[in-house]
Amino acid sequence: MPTTGRDSPARPSIRETIAARRAELRKTPKSQRTGDLQTYGSPAGRRAGTPRGFVYLDGNGVDQIDDKSVEGQIRKAKKSGKLNIAGLELDRIPAKVFTELLGLDPKGLSNPPPPPSAKPTLLAPKARPASASPFATEDDFQNDALKDDVFGKPLEKEEVWTEPEEELTTFKAGHNQILTVDKEIGMFGGLKILDLSRNGLTAIPDSLSDLLRLTSLDLSHNKLTSIPRSTLLLPKLQWLDLSSNSIASLSFDSPIGPSEDGLGYGQGFFSTAISRAASAKTERPVLPDLHHLNLGNNKLSIEGLRALVHIKLRGMRSLNLERNAIEGVVNAEDLGVNAKAMPELSHLVLSGNANFRGIDGELASAVMVETAGCNLRQHAPAFSREATPAAEDTSFTAPESAISSPKKPTGPSLPVPGPDLTIVYKNTPAMTFDSEPLAIDFDIYLPTAPAGPSGHPLVVWFHGGGLLQGNKENLPPHFRRLPSHVYHGEDGKADESVVVISPNYRLAPQAPIIDILSDVTSLLDFIRTKLNDKLVKEGQSEHKVDVERICLSGGSAGGYLALMAGLEVPKEVSDEDAGGFRGGSKGIKCLAPFYPITDLTDKFWSTETIPVPWMNGTIITHAQAKPHIDTKAAHICTAVSGGPRSILYPYMLQHSLFPSLLFRTQRAIGNGYDSFRPTPLALSVTNRLELTAKSSRAQPHVPIYFIYGTLDDKVQPMDHTLEVLNKVEGELVVERIEGGDHMYDEDPAVECEALREWLGKTLL
Repeated sequence: MPTTGRDSPARPSIRETIAARRAELRKTPKSQRTGDLQTYGSPAGRRAGTPRGFVYLDGNGVDQIDDKSVEGQIRKAKKSGKLNIAGLELDRIPAKVFTELLGLDPKGLSNPPPPPSAKPTLLAPKARPASASPFATEDDFQNDALKDDVFGKPLEKEEVWTEPEEELTTFKAGHNQILTVDKEIGMFGGLKILDLSRNGLTAIPDSLSDLLRLTSLDLSHNKLTSIPRSTLLLPKLQWLDLSSNSIASLSFDSPIGPSEDGLGYGQGFFSTAISRAASAKTERPVLPDLHHLNLGNNKLSIEGLRALVHIKLRGMRSLNLERNAIEGVVNAEDLGVNAKAMPELSHLVLSGNANFRGIDGELASAVMVETAGCNLRQHAPAFSREATPAAEDTSFTAPESAISSPKKPTGPSLPVPGPDLTIVYKNTPAMTFDSEPLAIDFDIYLPTAPAGPSGHPLVVWFHGGGLLQGNKENLPPHFRRLPSHVYHGEDGKADESVVVISPNYRLAPQAPIIDILSDVTSLLDFIRTKLNDKLVKEGQSEHKVDVERICLSGGSAGGYLALMAGLEVPKEVSDEDAGGFRGGSKGIKCLAPFYPITDLTDKFWSTETIPVPWMNGTIITHAQAKPHIDTKAAHICTAVSGGPRSILYPYMLQHSLFPSLLFRTQRAIGNGYDSFRPTPLALSVTNRLELTAKSSRAQPHVPIYFIYGTLDDKVQPMDHTLEVLNKVEGELVVERIEGGDHMYDEDPAVECEALREWLGKTLL
């Protein structure tokens, strides 16, 4: 495959000097190094007395608070090698990034900063006072210009660039409004992680091909129409995220190779110019070390994917093609995803392709194919479901039980809308020295019609995954379409539509269960106090939310969160018996849990299941799970569907590690003799319902619409849960999906019409 060469961007002559000085610094014992960031063995670290010995000092021994400005983050990057300017609403990468971290002349940048504003015109000098001495002094002159003429202008200090202590290895600039990336980005030759997600990028500069040490590149949620050619020959790139762009077809033609300077930096300065020139002409393989490729939520069809067959991605482990335009039956060999082309493939995600029918051909032996939301009934018996009887009518009097089956229209495919906005509702501090603060966000789906005087009613849906995996993008299609449904007003009332929110939250075992529940509380607080102001700021003032009309919903572990937040423990129950979380929140009008986890003490969780039935005989090894159950790792709030962490839920079931993984890092709550450590029993929905049933002062719970499938073997059985629910006072509707499995509603053709009707009567 031919490689397109290109000219090197202008580089400062001090580059080789920098590399040599850094090499010399690495050979120097840490105790002899100088700098503001001192480690435990240094005198500054000892004086500060910090537990781990890490402290930022201002030169006088004073701790520095983390500065979230661009300037503050650049100062931090000079010492840590990690630059985080994400979420600062920037319309470009600031020129200071290149001038401060690379020592470049601002005037020589490809996109130089705007010139400084002109100084205001000076006023005419005032006359010297008559009483003043004939021997003038500076104090006698009120005008700076006149003073300079008489006494001379002081010499301005020339700014001297100071070399950063650490080479930049991580650069995060996501969640901004950046439209173009400067070509100088390619001069950060030591970069390993680059995040440019959630901007408005339509192209990536050719100089990106000089980042020969790059291992992770996130370009998701932009406006790219193809895989950037400058990424195709990156030799160490392992993770490439191009999801939520506008890519309709793949092309690996005319990849752009590194410049000679890029080769010099990537191969080391001791390589000769001749060897670098020869290397530049060498034919290089396309994405030779790529393990994870996310192309989800684009416009790819089978024809648009055919270019995969012409390249060899033999190291590919996870390929995400969810929510594209893949239709019919896919031939694995023709598409380049067969066992021979991708022998190490372990996850193939095709969920959300409504007209996908199945795969022909041999896949890698250990591959797990995710097809939630695909219509496979006409093909591939391994993926088919039994035909189910027609749905019976569901009345809305409590308590009630209904038996139904998912209804599927026979007409054209239903749409699967994307979110209108993504909003951060909580920031948590970095949990490890080498991690960054964590921004926890949610997607919001808005109606077309404006809200009435009180605002739109709101449905909040929490994703599943056992509190171990998953993300906000897993919102089922019928919930994505819900804002487009119009509830026609009766008796003179205006028509209404609902807003839907799908949040991320921190995941176990890195985050303990109480921290996860606190994220739910923080989300509801944000909705009540800040959401409407944020919508106005984002230009969505017509879609304010009525914070007194909220429905909490969710699937599996998300259903657990909805029930925990929406069901209040009686006041006479102690905090210890409530597990440190009392539930109940102002404005919650109803709950709609789908196939929820409810009893953390059920024997289902304590029974080892090897292998897990739906894994087709595949057993998750300890080595595969080890990176994801490291409790000392940084907290995360999202795990890509089909990514490496997707093995955690079946691994947990194999070895009956639920709910122990949720409590592994949970600390005691309270102080002294009153402190306690939450238990699985105290934080089980069933136990809390039992306590409510025994209370003489408990209030009726808010209306609940409870849905589960008869074929669901992914969570505990529902018999005991329904038994306890019927003991408690409050409106309850139970819809039992005959022949329905876990996550049955992720099929794009499922509408959940009975739930939609119930919401119209209960929430509006």
